[in-house]
Amino acid sequence: MIDTQEGFHKYLHDFNSGNFYDFVPKYYAEDAIFEKTGYTIHGAQNLADHFSQVLSAVVKEEITLIHYIKKDNLVAVELQIELIAIKDGFYIKDRKKGEKEIFYDTGFYNIENNKIVHARVYRRFTDRDTIDLAKMYGKE
Repeated sequence: MIDTQEGFHKYLHDFNSGNFYDFVPKYYAEDAIFEKTGYTIHGAQNLADHFSQVLSAVVKEEITLIHYIKKDNLVAVELQIELIAIKDGFYIKDRKKGEKEIFYDTGFYNIENNKIVHARVYRRFTDRDTIDLAKMYGKE
């Protein structure tokens, strides 16, 4: 599924839809491991719960693909993330409704039988002096 750039665009489209209880089983193995800076989630059900109950409780996340590389059963991507607070609350930090933040992730996805079995995602926060890579590479 994500083993092509077009497939990864579909993955992001489905993620951005916010329907995580359909999204996760479509793309992740039941026993998948999802590592992100600061935490590790074991199992597709726990990942769907995290996306639905923790992430979506405070923010809407829009992800844009900047770079895509595939070698054998490994997909590597660079992503631009835009978080928009949908209410006051805590996700990574305290947020106020309407607040926006842009940062970048690099992800490595191991694929077996058309499902992600292991994802490792590293985050780089930005500040006012950081270049918008999507604009820089003409992806907007």
